[in-house]
Amino acid sequence: MRGNWKNIKNMTGKKIWIACTGIAAAIVAVYLGLAVYFSSHFYFNTVINGEDYSAKSVGYVQNHILDTSGHYSLTIQGRDEIADLITSSDIVLTPEFGNEFAEIIEKQDPFLWPYSLFRTSEYTVDTMVTYSKEELDKKIDELEFFRPENIRQPKNAYLSDYTENGYQIIPEDKGTTPIRQNVYKAIENAVDALAKSVDLDKEGCYTDAEVTSEDPELKEECEQKNKLTGVEITYVFGEDTEVLDGNTIKDWLTVSDNGIDLDPELVREYVNGLSRKYDTWGKEREFKTTSGNMITITEGAYGWWTNRPEETAELIQVIKSGQSGLRSPVYRAMAAQYGEDDIGDTYVEIDLTSQHLWVYKDGQMVVESDFVSGNVSKGYGTPVGIYGITYKERDATLRGEGYASPVSYWIPFNGNVGMHDASWRGSFGGEIYLRGGSHGCVNLPVKKAEKIYEYVEKGEPVIVYGGKTVAPPQELTPEQQLLLLIEAGLLNPDGTLPEQPPADGGVQIPVLE
Repeated sequence: MRGNWKNIKNMTGKKIWIACTGIAAAIVAVYLGLAVYFSSHFYFNTVINGEDYSAKSVGYVQNHILDTSGHYSLTIQGRDEIADLITSSDIVLTPEFGNEFAEIIEKQDPFLWPYSLFRTSEYTVDTMVTYSKEELDKKIDELEFFRPENIRQPKNAYLSDYTENGYQIIPEDKGTTPIRQNVYKAIENAVDALAKSVDLDKEGCYTDAEVTSEDPELKEECEQKNKLTGVEITYVFGEDTEVLDGNTIKDWLTVSDNGIDLDPELVREYVNGLSRKYDTWGKEREFKTTSGNMITITEGAYGWWTNRPEETAELIQVIKSGQSGLRSPVYRAMAAQYGEDDIGDTYVEIDLTSQHLWVYKDGQMVVESDFVSGNVSKGYGTPVGIYGITYKERDATLRGEGYASPVSYWIPFNGNVGMHDASWRGSFGGEIYLRGGSHGCVNLPVKKAEKIYEYVEKGEPVIVYGGKTVAPPQELTPEQQLLLLIEAGLLNPDGTLPEQPPADGGVQIPVLE
């Protein structure tokens, strides 16, 4: 039994060996046979002038060209779907062969044919036909591409005008202006290769726009302009607003070698316009006095006053930074509130005629007092008008020509003119100020000055109006001079000097620009 099994195994092994040998022999035979075949034929995947000539002989290729050349035509495609055709009869085309096909086969190694199964070999043969160059030149001039109605000049890409969507790049128009020498060369190459079609646009046969939508400088200009005009700034003036956006900013843009910028003169004009419209500094005001009279205030140094140079510079920087939002101008001086009535309901009212003042807080009168204002007869009359409290100070020393006197409460509102306590005065009000007044300040009783000091704050308006004028002082008798000194509080009724010497005037401070 074991012997039979051994015989069977030996027989099977021989059969397998014989089969493998046969297969190998067949493969070698096929390989060698194809090697011989490809010594006179093109490899697999051989493409010549766009035609697939896999495993074909030179004779086959030439016969194929002979068969097709008689009815050869070249389709020419241009821009805007304009097309035309050149046929073999148009240019008297006939086949003409050189050695190019044979040279391709000579360069093939027939024993390496298996590699052609996995790759494509492409060739261009220039000499396959002959034709009349004169007829070709004539035919090209007759093509549709050169008709005037089919020619359109190229236009560069450019930025649109400003719209609600900002600036946009308008793409270039490539146009349809052919370059004749390029057209001739492209068609000549196509005919030489017996190509079925040629695309003039792809072959660079047209004049192109110099600036396209992909131009870096154009893109940068568009981006910068949209950044600047995309800003929206809302100026707030109380209940009124002014919106600054791209509709205005677009007119401020300038283009230079350094890029996009803002015209500072146009920005300044805009700021000046806001200032003229909303500033109240130096303007006349109607004011209703405590007594119920309507008066017109024409003098003073109070109100909204835009710092035009600084606001112009800041506005330019805000726009360049791309920041949108609410904004108030840079001011040199500010009032209590916006609008025609910028005084508000918190202020000090000083009536020089009655020598009486009132302090109002949120519409309520909180302090009133008699006072003594500047000496009219000596030309020291307290200036009328509307002013803002410059600051307030405790225990200040008021200095004037030849004196320095301390006061407990100092509230300047017009340069070196202000309100302060005058402890040296024995009486206030009446007509003391006409001949026995101060150097210009408003002299107050100490307690009243203290109270006023508690209520008022820097910037709050002070309205000064009224007053009388007097003739130059006449020469007085000694008795009249004594009575005048007593009335002014410079002497006690018994003729003795007060314990504290009289002093007024003020500390010199800068006036608001």
